[in-house]
Amino acid sequence: MILKKGGVGIENTILFGKYQLGPVIGQGRSGTVWLATHLGLEERRAIKRVPKELEDYDRFRREALLLKELRHPGIPIVYDLEEDNSYCYLIEEYLEGNSLYDVVRHQRHLNQDTVIRYGIQICDLVQYLHSHSAGQDPILYLDLQPKNLLLCHEVVKLIDFDHSARLLDANEDTKRYGTPGCCAPEQMNGEQELDIRTDVYAIGCILYFMRTGVYQDGDVAQNGDFCERELARIIRTCLREKKEERYQSAGEIKLALLALTGHVDNRKKIHMSGIGVFSKNNISSLVIALAGSKSGVGTTHLSISLSGYLRHQGYPNLYEEHNRSGAVWQTARYMGLESDSYGIFNMQNILCKPAYGEAVRLKEHPYRVVVRDYGTDWEEMARQTDIQVRILVHGGKWWDAADGDRAFKAFSGCPDLVVLYNHTLPGISLKAPEGAENMRCFFVPYFCDPFLPGILVTRFWDAVTGPFIRTGKGEASLRNGIRRTAGKICRRIGLSALWDWAMEQG
Repeated sequence: MILKKGGVGIENTILFGKYQLGPVIGQGRSGTVWLATHLGLEERRAIKRVPKELEDYDRFRREALLLKELRHPGIPIVYDLEEDNSYCYLIEEYLEGNSLYDVVRHQRHLNQDTVIRYGIQICDLVQYLHSHSAGQDPILYLDLQPKNLLLCHEVVKLIDFDHSARLLDANEDTKRYGTPGCCAPEQMNGEQELDIRTDVYAIGCILYFMRTGVYQDGDVAQNGDFCERELARIIRTCLREKKEERYQSAGEIKLALLALTGHVDNRKKIHMSGIGVFSKNNISSLVIALAGSKSGVGTTHLSISLSGYLRHQGYPNLYEEHNRSGAVWQTARYMGLESDSYGIFNMQNILCKPAYGEAVRLKEHPYRVVVRDYGTDWEEMARQTDIQVRILVHGGKWWDAADGDRAFKAFSGCPDLVVLYNHTLPGISLKAPEGAENMRCFFVPYFCDPFLPGILVTRFWDAVTGPFIRTGKGEASLRNGIRRTAGKICRRIGLSALWDWAMEQG
């Protein structure tokens, strides 16, 4: 069947007898992309429709045929290529995630560990393309930019192969494309042949964008003091104007990033007893659970804030609702969000999974770090045996003391318990529960936005999480200093002094 040009009034149309079209999820100069459902398999697909009258129609067909040959977990699968009298349709895997561009814009920039983790995946993707046909006929991507990279539960995916071409075809083409701030000099001036080092330059641009939050302009990347010295050296090597002075392959960049990762790990090595130290590169998992001694003490607020803090520190994690408040569902409806195939909602880059109940069976999520929100069910938190870190949230007023004492008794045999006093008045002096002398107790500084950790909130969580995670360069020394300060405060002066310390830092 032929659909109306422009996609007006076609939602719920059945295409080729098996694809039910849903909403438009993308539109550009070359065509329109719909979310569709395969009726027989009940699976979602992305369908790109391109008019045959398009000037670059031959390029689109070349892209489609090229994609059909590729099999990589970071590249969408092409299931079919259909056509009618007026259009050609590319049916491919639907990818759930946010563009790297959107993620960086929301967080302003990514820390070094996250840049390295994503950078290694990008190098793998580009090296796969360059190794096509055993490297005899490499595929050049030629438009590597943040908007063409998707983050799907921390897996980097490469989309939009509009400008990709085999090496010989790329240099025969009279037109050259590129995104300013992401393309190599030879793409702009047309004076040199394109080769795999053209994509190497673009990898450097992506690394620069992730770390700084802005596109490079040449002079800044080569001369500016824009990030950590060793990472800057890698970026600058990628961005050399002369191709022979760059890394000669994406694989070389990956090795350089891996070496840097190893250096970071050695520098951050910490020996701890008890629950141990969780790092980004070991294979263990970490479950952090929070529960409030009563309703209204801010357990959900703090759980979301902790999840956001961990993500900003380079720890991908999932917030799980283990209570009956329905807060995730209510927020998702208010924001107009839809869950993905894991049942997860993305709320301002905080990944939230509501309480579905035992009858619902979903795909197992890939996250090794989980923040559980038990609401007021501190008894359930005490019973669970798979939790590494338990955080008990108390109200910070005099009339909250009885509830706090009652909940605290359930954790009397838990030496690694962390106690947070929230909604506390300046200068208030509270009597710590019996047995809390050796516990790690903190007053929570006031902050209104749990989705975006500021300086004060970051310092607070640095102090709280110090013994069970390790952070990056600079952050580690800050964290250790705060831990020492906080420890002295709790031992010598009592709980109330930590509020004064927090106010001084703010």
